Amino acid sequence: MRVYCDRCGTKAIIATSKKISIQVRHLYCSCTNPHCGHTFVAELTFSHTISPSSLDLPQAVQARLEGCGASRGQVQSLLGV
Repeated sequence: MRVYCDRCGTKAIIATSKKISIQVRHLYCSCTNPHCGHTFVAELTFSHTISPSSLDLPQAVQARLEGCGASRGQVQSLLGV
């Protein structure tokens, strides 16, 4: 993941991060341009799911899918995702 300084456009370094919630982290960043020296906090958030997790399926369904030997792609086709 690359972060850029919003003042000069130079690549920035993520020095550390702080977990705010399971879906949000604060990234503490510093610009690598020595003439700028900007330090800032960026926010990384979860947006949306593209492909649902198999872990969200009921245990009985998971067991049946694992037992049938289908690939992940085949399972997704069966589930319509």
